[in-house]
Formats: sequence, structure tokens, C-alpha cells
Amino acid sequence: MGCAHLGDRDLAGGSFSMWEDMMAQAEAAEQFAARLRMLKSRAGNSFETLAGRTGISRSSLHRYCSGAKLPADFGTVHAFARACGASNDELRDLHRLWALADVARSSPLSPGRAAADQQAERAETGEQPTAQAEQPTARRGVLASWSSPRTRRTASALVAVVLVAATATVALMLRTDRKAEAPTAMESRSGTSTTAPMRVFNIEGDCKSREGRVPACSMGLARDPRLKYDAGNVVSHRVWHDDVLNADCVLYDGDRVEDERGVGTTRWFRVRLDNVAGGFAWLPGVRTQDSPKLPTCAV
Repeated sequence: MGCAHLGDRDLAGGSFSMWEDMMAQAEAAEQFAARLRMLKSRAGNSFETLAGRTGISRSSLHRYCSGAKLPADFGTVHAFARACGASNDELRDLHRLWALADVARSSPLSPGRAAADQQAERAETGEQPTAQAEQPTARRGVLASWSSPRTRRTASALVAVVLVAATATVALMLRTDRKAEAPTAMESRSGTSTTAPMRVFNIEGDCKSREGRVPACSMGLARDPRLKYDAGNVVSHRVWHDDVLNADCVLYDGDRVEDERGVGTTRWFRVRLDNVAGGFAWLPGVRTQDSPKLPTCAV
């Protein structure tokens, strides 16, 4: 029914390939949501855990995974994917699907706000939209958006531009990730003894706002970052929220430690202390919000 306006001449003249592009965009939106669900399921993360790791609300995450809503920018998708442990190849594919779906959404004749609001309402209440109900609506909206020859030409050009931009954007994000997560080769080989100040962060309860050094809010520093982080592997020196420590290097493959929200990391910072054997101890990365540029620890 939605294709009735396409005459034989249009199909013979090349509009059929545009119609295929149109359908590919609709399918990209469905595949995009399915890919998000796969990543979430594989990581074993709840919406609550992902909300804590990404700063995105649980309701929005639910909408994205159900296909009721498309993220407005790829930064949101990037944060979600990284929190789920997506590889660089998976990130590139996600960007491709998101870009195609975004073209369909940006069409001047895309579905009205009423349908989108109904979908959002279902997501808020936890009601899962059925595949049978969602897919025809998405396709009808995309079919309508291609009813004008000018719109078809504009959208086809826009798809090409968006996909080129997608490649550049993902490449930039991956380079940024590598810079944030690992030191440069020069820094890794460096024998410098400089230190960087790091502020201790405690997410637990009201420990951030308590006055005084309450024992229940103190935290231990590890002797060995590769052994289990428990009471038998901490030095006598205790730290509290907002204490400032001096770190001289960072280790990326230590014991994985999670905070009270379920955010975990294997990153540890070696901090210098005058009152412990050896002159240093280890602060888990989840106990600070700082990320100074430090050489990798040679341990």
C-alpha cells in the first residue's frame, strides 16, 4: 500500500534503488536496538547498573534498547557501548546503524510526535512494545518520507554524508579512548620520579558529607594490586573521602574492584606514603575521580 505512488517509470529510472535505501534505514533502526540489547545481555548488566556507569537515566536506556527512541547523539551510544565492553569493531558498526536510523528520523515527513510519545510512555511504564506493532509503524514513516523526489535525492545525499562523518567520528572517539586509557610509549619507558596529586573519592552512603574522620568511612590501600583486595591485603594507613595522595604511576591489569554502585575497573594508582613499608601503597581506580597522565608501573 505504501508503495502505490511509485510508478513503473520511477522504478525503471532508478527509484527502486532509493526505495531499497529507504528500507535499509528502517531496518537499521531495528538492528540498532537489537544490537544494544545484545551488548547489554552479553555484559550481564542491569539498566540500573548501566545508568550508574553512563550517567544516562534508566528510562532512556530502556527506550533505546526497546527501539522506542533513538539517542539524539552518538556520544550517548558510545558511553553505553563502552560500559558494556564493546569492541572497536562493534562500536564502528553501531555508529553505522545509528547514522542510518538518524537519517530516517531526521526526514521532514517522519512519524508524528504522538506515536513517539506513546512509545515513550510504554517504555516508562515498563510495557514492552511488540515487534509486530513497532516495525510497520517505522516502515510506514520511512515510506512516507520518500514520497517526494526531492526528498529522496536529498536523503540519499545525506546518507552518504552521514556515513562519511560516522567513520571520522568513530575514529576520533577511538583515538580519544586510547589516549585516556593508556599512556604514550614515551611515558611508559620514562624513568621519571614526578608525582601527580590525586583526590580520594568515596561513593558510599553519606561519607562524602560527614565531618571528621569516621572509622566506618575509612578505606584501605592495597599492598599488592594484583592480589584480591581484602582485609589481608591492605596497609595500616587509612584514607578518607577528599584526602589528597601523590601517585607516581598507574597499573592497568590489577585485581578488578567494584564500588557500591557496581562500577568496576582493573586500574590502580601507586601512591607514595612515608609511614608504610616500602614507601608506597595502591589506590584502586574506583576510589578516585582523577585521571592524571602517569607512566605505567613497571611491576
